[in-house]
Amino acid sequence: MASVRMRAKKQYRKLLKRVPEHDDVSHLNITPMMDMMTILLIFFLKDFSVSADNFTLSEDLTPPRSASKVEPKRAVQITVTRKAILVEAGDREEQVAAVKRGQVDSSVKKEGQSGYEITPLMAILQKHATRLKRIEQLTRGKQAFAGEVVVVADHATPFRLLSEILYTAGQAEFGRYRLMVLQGASPTAKN
Repeated sequence: MASVRMRAKKQYRKLLKRVPEHDDVSHLNITPMMDMMTILLIFFLKDFSVSADNFTLSEDLTPPRSASKVEPKRAVQITVTRKAILVEAGDREEQVAAVKRGQVDSSVKKEGQSGYEITPLMAILQKHATRLKRIEQLTRGKQAFAGEVVVVADHATPFRLLSEILYTAGQAEFGRYRLMVLQGASPTAKN
């Protein structure tokens, strides 16, 4: 038994001598790797900033087309589909009122059917205004509250409903607005 163990140890030592010793990696240069990561980071940040306003097209939301070349700016986004009014809430959109036949129910308006102010929309926009004003205070004016909203509406949205939304936004201190359109001339436009 002892001789078997001795032969095994001898064999093990021979094998160890054949295996090359590992060299410490002292020549690894991480500068090119850091350069590559910096370039990727800049690329992703640039790509993110180009797509300031993202929205998903569906059968309930098809914005009108325009030949305008104006780039969208980041602002509070109000989306008007054929079925609902949505307002951005962080990384998602929150439904604030249902839309039926191009109108919101009179029970969600301040003055009933003839009124213009949509109460739940007003409440959420006031929260956004308060948050953005607080950011302006904390950044000492570097991120100024512009009072601007981006309205993404279906091409079939009635003017009355758009008027109610813009009126409500104005009452919540969002007096400036942009209407989002799809880039490219309308298929029905004549040249």
